This record gives sequence, structure tokens and C-alpha cells, in this order.
Amino acid sequence: MDIINIITLVIALVTCFFGYRLNKTLIAIFGLIIGFELGITYLPNFLSDQTIIYIISTVLAIVVGIISYNLYLVGVFLLCAFAVCILCGNLGLDENIKTIIGVIAGIIAGILGVKFTRPLIIISTSLAGATTIIENVFSLLNIQNNIFELLLFLIIAILGITYQFKQKEIN
Repeated sequence: MDIINIITLVIALVTCFFGYRLNKTLIAIFGLIIGFELGITYLPNFLSDQTIIYIISTVLAIVVGIISYNLYLVGVFLLCAFAVCILCGNLGLDENIKTIIGVIAGIIAGILGVKFTRPLIIISTSLAGATTIIENVFSLLNIQNNIFELLLFLIIAILGITYQFKQKEIN
């Protein structure tokens, strides 16, 4: 188990059980991730120097993170959309189909997240956290059992959702 796996598991646990309470922080983190991913995914189409791509991607990550943190509803949209995209990435379908479903479901989740912020942030962060926990643990233990994965995913997601809904609402 390396440091990346440990950090991923900690972030996934925090997201699953404290997603709403820490939403501004998570929104900023996901903004950073989204900004960086956009940069490293699309800049190679225009630039060939890896160093420049990483520098611009880092700047883009910081800008999107700051925008997400300061423009709360933009951040809510991005958080819900990204969380649902992660969830859709585990559907076991063809990559193109997963991408199309993930983008459409992500946009719908983002719009609904803006409209129904608290419940959808709780649900989306719990689902995304649970799926990341299961994905990492099963990968680390080199276990592949779809029914057991699904069962554990549902248990962890329900625990996360229940715990978050029992917390007092914060502003």
C-alpha cells in the first residue's frame, strides 16, 4: 500500500461521511482536480512540452479551485457532477458509453445539486466516497467479487448517507 492509496482512502472516507459538512473544502479540492484534469487531458492537443502542460494545468487547477470555493453554486454543480461521473465510471460498460452516461448524469446531478443542495451533496458525496473506498480496497487486496463489492458499496454508502443526514445543517 503506497501513500497515494492511503491518501485516496482517507479522502474517500472523509467524503463519504463528512461530505456536506466539509463541502466548501471538498468543492475547492474537486475544483483543483477538475482544473488539473482538464489541463492534462486537453492541452496535449495544442502543446507538446510536458513541463508547460503541467505548469498550465497547475495554474488552471488553482483557478478552478478558487472559483469553485468562492462561487459556491458553481462549486456545488462541479462537486455533484464530478461525484456522479466517478460513480458512472464504475458501471462496467464500454468506455465511450460510460463517458456519455457519466457526462449526462453528471450534468443532471450538477443541476439538481444547485436546486437541492444539501440532500444531493450528501447523497453524491456518500456514493462517490463509498465507490472510491470499495474500488481502492478491492484493488489493494486484489479481490474481484462483483456481488460482494456491490453489497459493501451499498452498506458503506447507506452508512455515509445516514450519518450525514443525522448531522445538523450548517451554513
